[in-house]
Amino acid sequence: MEFAGSAYYTQNDEKEYAFYTPDLLKRMPRISDSYTFQYMNISGPQAFVYGIRFEDTTDMQKIREYLAAAGYEPQTQCETKAECWRSGQSKDVVTLYNTRSPNNVVVQIYRNTKK
Repeated sequence: MEFAGSAYYTQNDEKEYAFYTPDLLKRMPRISDSYTFQYMNISGPQAFVYGIRFEDTTDMQKIREYLAAAGYEPQTQCETKAECWRSGQSKDVVTLYNTRSPNNVVVQIYRNTKK
């Protein structure tokens, strides 16, 4: 698993869930009964994306409240059209966006391990 370029899985896929899922996503409120996880290695050992996609919803308020309680703050400048959140305790960038067709909420953590 550690050499995989990507993975798509559910919480029931115990090995993948335990290996790929950061604690921030594990503790995130489940705003839908239908959700999946993703992992992408986008730059060798230097950059990774971890995500969760909630289906059949567009309400992001509980996610925003959770991120704020976890010490993340919304950013005014972001390299994407998504909402960006950062914490002083981490180099991770958390993005949050929704889609309307289909109705989904997506949360992604961009982790750059380059020093």
